[in-house]
Amino acid sequence: MNETLETCRLLYNDLLNDRIKNKTKVFEQKRAVTALRHCNKFLKAVHSQVLQDVVFRLDKAFNAFYACLSKYPKFKRKDRYNSFTYPQLGGFRVADGRLRLSKIGLVKIRLHRSIEGIPKTCTIIRDIDHWYACISMQLEPNLLEQKSGKPDNAVGVDLGILNLATLSNGIIFENPRHLDNSITRIITLQRRLSKKKKGSANREKAKILLAKAWRKMRNQRLDIAHKVSFSLASEYSTIVFEDVHIKNIVKNHSLASAIMDASWGQLRRLTAYKAERRGGRVILVNPSWTSQKCSGCGAMNPDMKELSIRIFECKECGLVLDRDVNAARNILAMGLEQAHAEEQPLLIKRRISKFVPVKQEAYGFSRR
Repeated sequence: MNETLETCRLLYNDLLNDRIKNKTKVFEQKRAVTALRHCNKFLKAVHSQVLQDVVFRLDKAFNAFYACLSKYPKFKRKDRYNSFTYPQLGGFRVADGRLRLSKIGLVKIRLHRSIEGIPKTCTIIRDIDHWYACISMQLEPNLLEQKSGKPDNAVGVDLGILNLATLSNGIIFENPRHLDNSITRIITLQRRLSKKKKGSANREKAKILLAKAWRKMRNQRLDIAHKVSFSLASEYSTIVFEDVHIKNIVKNHSLASAIMDASWGQLRRLTAYKAERRGGRVILVNPSWTSQKCSGCGAMNPDMKELSIRIFECKECGLVLDRDVNAARNILAMGLEQAHAEEQPLLIKRRISKFVPVKQEAYGFSRR
């Protein structure tokens, strides 16, 4: 598998170089890879569809660049190309607790979930010293989860740093602050790595230890995001978040590390697909003034602009409650209003479609 990754990496770099210099198109590169495979022993040792997927990845990277979704594709250095894909079932098969990979052989696996439906693709991923097989499957509609909360059960979610998420009904999900718990070990390992001689075996060992420390923290963040998103998607049918532009917020360097540690964007993405899979939906609203507006009377309280004030006190109606709960209620109200506005054109269209025109002459109308 390591040899397959290295072959795919070198092929990716060659294709990128060819595309930059000669402006070769994707279909021409696919035909070139097919012809080159017959005379290159390294390419011949890799499944043909895996090589074709390398061409597809490069074309996908260029399309993302042209759509302004990513930077210009770069050449992949060693340890930066960590996956390859079998795009069809013929290249892989799962049976008796083993994964058969074409041109590689049988590999022992641990299935954490039973395979349901028809396997379509298989991606082999290397994560430092761990290997994963990500298998995508086509499921029948009756196998998909359609369970969600009550039809009218909606909730607003205010994301924060002190608390990871505060709901409009007062429920709070605490922020575990994984970065604060791991930063001491990461700093220690980083200092050890910087003292090692470049190219030495000890430096390679130190680099692996540092990468494992970062992987542990990454898995912890993903775990809490999955747990919170599952709780939201299973309890509520409509979930409203703020449409926060995280890239702009992290420009504040005093809060950037804490915001990235909270993983707001990851939590929103996981909640969105889980809610839609269960028949619910996620709504994003404008985050402006949600903390300064009173959820009871709608009056503005500019004093709440300071983040150090944790209790919201309305000067107009005297409402007193937690700052984040007040913001979550405003988010919920804005989300329901936005959902109602989106449904109005559909209702008007249905009413127009039911209207049956009659002949004007029958009622004495003129055509002027």
